[in-house]
Formats: sequence, structure tokens, C-alpha cells
Amino acid sequence: MTEGTGHVIDPAGDARRAVQEAVSAHGPGVLSDATAMENLCRTQLTALPGECILIVSAARADVPALLRDKIPELGNYGAIQSVATTLAGAHDLDNAASLWVVREFGRALGLIAPGGTQSTPRPAPGEAGGGAPGGPGAPAGSGGGTGVPDVLRHGPGMAGGPAGVAGAGGPAPRGSSRSKLLTRNTIGVAAAIALVAGYLGVAAAAHLSPFPAETVAAASSQSPGTGPSTNPATSPATSPAGSPDGSPDASPTSDYDVLLSKIPQAIRSQSDCPNAGTQFGAIAVSQCNRLNLAAGTIQYYLYPSSAALTSGINQLLSSAHFRKQRECTSGSDFTDFLVECQSDFNNKTPFMTGTIAEYISKDNAPLIVTSDRQQNVMAVLVGTNAGDLLAYWKQLEWIKD
Repeated sequence: MTEGTGHVIDPAGDARRAVQEAVSAHGPGVLSDATAMENLCRTQLTALPGECILIVSAARADVPALLRDKIPELGNYGAIQSVATTLAGAHDLDNAASLWVVREFGRALGLIAPGGTQSTPRPAPGEAGGGAPGGPGAPAGSGGGTGVPDVLRHGPGMAGGPAGVAGAGGPAPRGSSRSKLLTRNTIGVAAAIALVAGYLGVAAAAHLSPFPAETVAAASSQSPGTGPSTNPATSPATSPAGSPDGSPDASPTSDYDVLLSKIPQAIRSQSDCPNAGTQFGAIAVSQCNRLNLAAGTIQYYLYPSSAALTSGINQLLSSAHFRKQRECTSGSDFTDFLVECQSDFNNKTPFMTGTIAEYISKDNAPLIVTSDRQQNVMAVLVGTNAGDLLAYWKQLEWIKD
């Protein structure tokens, strides 16, 4: 199955097999145990953080119980459609992504045919009305796959901050502006992602669920002209938003391209800055790794509005269990890296306003979570030396003017 942006969910069927094996080993009740599903994701599905968010969300909602309630009235397939709609609305998930996870739960419970791992672009006609397994009304076979924040092994959510929990369900087709993304309001995404963030790992250094691990980046590919997927994509930074060779920039054609256009060339020339899905309510996420800078990894999040940006920052910090202890400034200047601090800042040249939060990840990596309100961008900077990381942030070279 594909999400709204056209990206394939669980392309190799790894998530499907893991869920089925869990039921075989522990019984159907495991699908209603969110902690068990988090452990499964942490041990077996670190390369599929998006699918993990869907799986854990379904367990928290007790999808098996919802299916049992609906089957007498609607039949197996009708119940799957109905519960998928309920889950999507309750957790702000993309409908296709929600349908995928409910199908997989139903499949693991023996409600529908086992199926293969070949993905299909959309549910089979007549599915909502129900039908015999494998018949005209049966759902097309789906793989399972998506991607928050694991440099993010899990991502700081992505690198050092939010751990590799990238977003879960997929967005609706990209034709409409600002279409609902997989985990639009957190996976938002704090609500759903905050719940899952701790188990995947954000940027290897930050331990936040939104960051896909560098090794996860190859898990899926991005179709030309599509927006961010739930899986970290490996598409290079040579998108319409501009190319490292210095050729003229074209008008961005997707939210991901728009985000790339805001990342300085000095950073993009060192990293592909692949698509990292959608987490913490962002409409596009990109993770730049192995940078020869004080910030070795920078995760960028693009938001549709300043309100969404503020919400995304709060969600990410919540998923990292951040607790503000003090302001980050001494007087009016950021002179030292202070653990568990958060402050607003107002820079005159270049003009920029935003927020900065400083803390140390569980892996003892210094992290700065910051924002540019003028461009509705949040960035998670992960380094190894706290003083150097703060000095780099103060240069404001992590974002284009």
C-alpha cells in the first residue's frame, strides 16, 4: 500500500511479518499491548519508524477490540474500513496509512487472508462492503512501511534529540496544499510521537523518536515531485529547490523541496539531506548527516504556520522529556551552553526571531532545538562539544537568510 504522497508503506513486508510473529508467539492480546509493540519496534523494526508509530498507535487504540465490536454489524472488511477511519480521526493519521495498520492487525488476527508483501496503490473496489478473503471485496495486499524523528536511530526524534521515530501514517495525495500528513499534529505529533519517541531513538545522539537513523535513510525512495513520506527517503538534495552544482534554483514543487531551499548550500554540499518523513506536525522533514561542522547532524522541520511551529517545538521537547530549568541567556546574551534551558531570541542582522532550547541527550551529546519564525522552520542541531555547538548556532549559518 502507498501513503498519500505515493510512497510505499512497509515495502519488504518486515512490519507485517513482525506483527504476525508477535501474535504467533504471544497470542492476539499482544496487539492491544502498546508496551509490547514498542518493544517489538525497538528490537525488530528500527528501520521503519513510521510503521512503528502506526503500530503503537493502533495498539494504544486497542484496534482488536474495535474490530470485534464492528465485525457483527459490518463484516470483517467493513469493520476494517470503519476502524481505520476512526483511528485516522483519533490520531490525525493519513487514511491510507491508518487503513494499512488496521488491515495488518486484522491479518495477524486471522480476519483476512495472509496476503503477500507486494504493495498496491489503493484499497480494492468494494472493500468497504466486505467480502470473502481473497475475493473481490478483499483488501489488496499491502506491505507496511513509513518513518521521526534515528539518527534518530530513531532520529532526534531525529539525531540526538527526538529519536528515530519518524512519522507514522501517510499524507493524503499531494495535489492539495498543506494536505494532512501522516502524523500531522504529532506524531505531530507530539501526542502520538511523544508516546513513541522514547522507544526508537532520535538522531543517534539525541534519542528522540522523530529522527530516522542514518542507516534507515536507504529504506525507501522518493518519487519525483512528491512530498515527504513516512519513511526517511534517500532522495538527494539535488531537487528542484536547487542543486549543489550551483545551477539556478527552480520553483519548489513540494513541501520537501521548499524545505531544501531553506537549507544553506554549505550544509547541502556535505550531505544529501534526505527526506525524513513527517514528524511533530511538520509538513516536511530533512536530516543532514555527517557534517564537518560543530553540528555533525542537523534535522530540519518545515511547518505551515507559526502556530504549528510552536506546537512542533513543544511536541519534540516533550518527547525528549525536556524540562525547562532556566533561561538560556545571561543578561540578554547566549554566553554559555546551559542544560535544560529555553529562551526566545531576537536577532537584528540578519533579522530573525525564534526559540532556542539546550539540553544533553541520554548519549551525552549536546543538542540545540531552535526555530526561525520568519520561515516556519525548526532545526535540531546535534554536536559533540557544547561550547562549539552554541558558537555555531550564534552564527545563524544553519538556516538561509
